[in-house]
Amino acid sequence: MRKFVWDTSAIVNIKEPNSDGYSPAHSFYKDLNDGWVEGEYLNIFPALAVFEVEATVSKKHRNRQPILREFYLMGENAILYDVGRELISKCVDLFTLDGFDTLQGADLVFACIAYIEDAYLITMDRKLAMHASKQIKVIDLNESIDSENYRSLFE
Repeated sequence: MRKFVWDTSAIVNIKEPNSDGYSPAHSFYKDLNDGWVEGEYLNIFPALAVFEVEATVSKKHRNRQPILREFYLMGENAILYDVGRELISKCVDLFTLDGFDTLQGADLVFACIAYIEDAYLITMDRKLAMHASKQIKVIDLNESIDSENYRSLFE
């Protein structure tokens, strides 16, 4: 089973199409749901991301930028991943790994979850992608900003 950990930048991008109506995160999410990526899969949404997404949406609303306040990503192929004591105990030895030792805040949480779950980390944060890719599989959606370049990973 393929697993995908979604960081906040990718989750927010699901709701933010460009002027042509294209969003790489939405496209990838849809490709998973439509079966374009073959086989079983699991979307992992760290619980911490709920707060980060809401804060980002509020900031965009304050700046009069259009973005949906509510949207629903959870389904039969998704879990909300607890960020608590159990995760911390599994991550202690990961904090000093090359690349991980430069991550800050929630980026380290997302990378650790991807490492523990042997999952792809889906992001639009170039710095996170660059550093985390030293230890885990990363799908940097910036490389698919105009078209579905991520598909080459699954062909």
